Order: sequence, then C-alpha cells, then structure tokens
Amino acid sequence: MNVAIVLQNDYPHVGEVRPRKLAISLREAGHHVFFVSWNCKQRAEVEDLEYARVYRFGYFLKSRFYNWLSSPFPLNPFWVLWIVMTARKERPDVFIASNIRIALPAILAARLLRRPIVLDLQENNEELVRLRPKTCLAHNITRSGLLVGILERLCARLSDHVWVVIEERLEGLPARLRKTGKVSVVRHTAGLQELQRGGQRPRKENEEFTLMYIGVFHESVGPIDLILQSLPYVLERDKRVRLLIGGVGPGHPQLEALVETLGLQGHVVLAGVIDPGDVPAWLRQGDLGLICYDVNALTNSTVSNKLFHYMAAGLPVLSTAMAPTVRIIEEVGCGAIIRAGSSHRDVAEIILRLKNTPEERAAMAERGKQAIREKYNWDVDFREVLRCLEKVLSKNGNGFGHQILWRP
Repeated sequence: MNVAIVLQNDYPHVGEVRPRKLAISLREAGHHVFFVSWNCKQRAEVEDLEYARVYRFGYFLKSRFYNWLSSPFPLNPFWVLWIVMTARKERPDVFIASNIRIALPAILAARLLRRPIVLDLQENNEELVRLRPKTCLAHNITRSGLLVGILERLCARLSDHVWVVIEERLEGLPARLRKTGKVSVVRHTAGLQELQRGGQRPRKENEEFTLMYIGVFHESVGPIDLILQSLPYVLERDKRVRLLIGGVGPGHPQLEALVETLGLQGHVVLAGVIDPGDVPAWLRQGDLGLICYDVNALTNSTVSNKLFHYMAAGLPVLSTAMAPTVRIIEEVGCGAIIRAGSSHRDVAEIILRLKNTPEERAAMAERGKQAIREKYNWDVDFREVLRCLEKVLSKNGNGFGHQILWRP
C-alpha cells in the first residue's frame, strides 16, 4: 500500500507528532509513505527521511509573494495542482488529509485522481478558532467558528472516512456520517515500548517531589499558569517540591517573569524542547504528571496525548475537569481531578495529599500502566488505522491482498 499524507505545515514540524507516528507505523508494517507538505522555510523540495519521503510545495519558490501563493488554505488552487502533480510521481493508493486547513485541496486532488481519502480530524477546529483572538480583518474569516464549522462538516462529508481522537468528538459530527460508519476513533495513544516496567521510580530520602508538565509554548505562559500560581501554597508547607517543564527553555520572558514574581526560583526548571523519542526517559524523573488546560467546548471534545504518555511512564495524573480526560482517569483510577471552582490553595492541597500518600500514587501508577497494556496503546489504535484503510481501498476496488493499479 502506498499512502500519501498531506500536511498544512512544513515537515518535519514539532507539532506534527501524529502524522509522524502514522508514517513510522505504516512503514514498519511494510507500506510506503510520503508526505506532501508546505515549504515556508524554503528547504529542499524533496527529502528522504528514514521512514518516508517528503515533497515540499515547489511552486513560486523564487517569488517574493511565495508565502501568499503557497499558503495552505482551503481555496488555494495551487495546492490542488501540487498534490496532483506529486501524486503522479508517487502513485498513492490512498490519501490521508491531516486536519482541516489543507483538507479541501487534498479531497479535490484525490477525487481528480480517483483515489480514496481519509480525513484525520485531530482537533475540534470550530471551537479552536473561537478561542483564538481576532487581531486583523482577515481573522473574521479565517477564525470564524461558523465558517470553519461549515468547512469541517463539508470536508467530513466529502471524505471516504473520518478519524477523530476521542469518543466525545463524535457528537459534533453530522449524524448521517456516524450512522453510515464513516467515522472512527483513532486515539493519539502511547506506544507499548514506552511502558515502564516494574514499580515506581525509587526515591531517595529527602528527594524532591517532582511535578512533570510537557507541552508546546508560544508567547504566553499557557495552562501551566494554574500550577505556578498554586505552587507557593505548596512550598509554604513543604519545600521539597519542584516542577519540571518540557517544551520551553530558559529565555521565555513571561514564564521567567512569573516564576520570579512568585518566588519560585530553584523550584521550577525549564527543560527545553524534548525530542519525542526522549519523552519516556524524561518523564521517568517525575512523580506526578500534570494536565491543566482550561475547561471549555474545545477541551471537552478532545484529549491530550500527554495523558497516555504519563500513564505509560507510571505517573499518576492530576488534571483539570475536561470531560474526556475525567472519563478516562475515573475509568482507570490513575489520578486525581481539579474540579471546577477550585482555588490555587485547593490545587496545592491535592498536590500535597498525593505527595504524602505514596501507596495511593503507586496504585494509581500501576492501574495506568495496566490500562496502557490492555486498551490505551498505539498498537490497538493502529489496528483501527489499518482496518479503515483496507475498508476504503476495498470500496474503491482494491484491497491489501490485491495488486493495486494506479489509474489517474
């Protein structure tokens, strides 16, 4: 099977973790994979990675208007042409459109080539854009929840199959799609190779209790603000607590300013960007994993992949009360919840309680690892990926067991 994955970002990209995981797993299963991506950094048009070939947008590279002409937006006809011309070289059997900005050009290209296409909805895009500020006139269109919602539903209808990352997301899609079996849940889970063996990490006497947070940081402090604001109440009762933050290094002005204002120097460590392959070993330093996003329509319809990485690493999880995350934590019994209306002092009390009950933490950790072994692992979700791809290929007249003839 030859699979084309169409991306809206230049690839490789720190935020494109799921497409990378898909490509590596497909390659390990004996299939060929290539990416069609943007080229905003104007790198080589073609690059061979260990697990896939990358084709970067190659039109207008010498034009001063390149960023405008090459922009991956839904109505850019040059993207349709680029995908078609790239596909004529590689002859894919199936397309995967990674999220929504580039989905419509990918769908149109797939239809022109008479190839099936799967839409991978990694986000609830309608709710995501509603949360983003509108700082220029164009944002009234590009960040309109109404228009993005219409686009998302249109692309879902035009695709041969749709993936979402959590069961709660299904409710926001058209009922007709759910009834026809065109939607599947493919979670962004941890691989079994991440699973920590044995019990909790042995801790030395008087060793600091370590809170772990990993995420993507931009200009703002982000969701970690809740924990930072709560940490002084923890430290006034127990100084042997520290917070390790992955995803940002020293030099982040707002984060460092807040740490200084709160008097947390020496208790907060900015560890920099952690390579995805190094995440399991990095998490091994910790005692408690943190997920602290605001609770809203977006976070109630998705789940952070850090939940599964924490569970695989044997970390109990402390999370805000986002519906999918609460459901999994309570189902598994692998952590504690920060309920709506909790004060910073309330959050501190939960952290101190977990710190002072190592037996409870050990039981949570073991239940989390067991859930990864049995249910919440990438082996399970990748089987669903293969099942869906075989299904759409079979409907298109091809299957894994048959010779696939490419007919543009």
